[in-house]
Amino acid sequence: MAVKDYAARDLIVSYDATKCIHAKECVRGAPAVFDPDARPWIRPANGELAEIAAVVRRCPTGALTVRRVDGSPVETADATNNLSVTPNGPLYLRGRVVFEGGEQATQVEYMRVALCRCGQSKNKPLCDGSHEPAGFADPGRCTGPPDDATPGQPTGAVNVKPIRNGPLMLQGWIEFKAADGSTFVAGEKTWLCRCGQSSNKPFCDGTHKKVGFAG
Repeated sequence: MAVKDYAARDLIVSYDATKCIHAKECVRGAPAVFDPDARPWIRPANGELAEIAAVVRRCPTGALTVRRVDGSPVETADATNNLSVTPNGPLYLRGRVVFEGGEQATQVEYMRVALCRCGQSKNKPLCDGSHEPAGFADPGRCTGPPDDATPGQPTGAVNVKPIRNGPLMLQGWIEFKAADGSTFVAGEKTWLCRCGQSSNKPFCDGTHKKVGFAG
């Protein structure tokens, strides 16, 4: 399914279904604009630009974006890179997030992504909600940064690179936010579990080799 645009007045709301995991932040934030029972389900004419932009920023996966009709941006990336470890769910990464591009681009940038950590997503390295039917369980706690972490300021770009059949490498300083509210900064390279079976989640401990993780 291609990205769909919903236009009204001077703004366009775009929706990418491949990134949506139905967190429903949009529905709770602006139900007159985002109504899954309506057709079309996104009706930007029912809200003001500032309201819609604020609600779109709450979408943790980047499935929703908003821009002006003339193409100028409405949203800017968070000033600091931050990664939230959710209980029994994905890693929510916000900031200037850079992925290696495909045939048409050397790189692709996002401001908000949800990264799979259960190992079951069919849209790796992005989450597709498979953690729920798979019964993935992890409280989302972090004891602190890995031993080889280099301290720094969580600004600039974060490069995201999935290692084939292995962990996810994040290159750049990031502020981690554990589910218990604790925070710490890690970088400049951080290796995150993608197989879902590390004993040191969210960090990789090499278990992917033992379990034959493929992805």
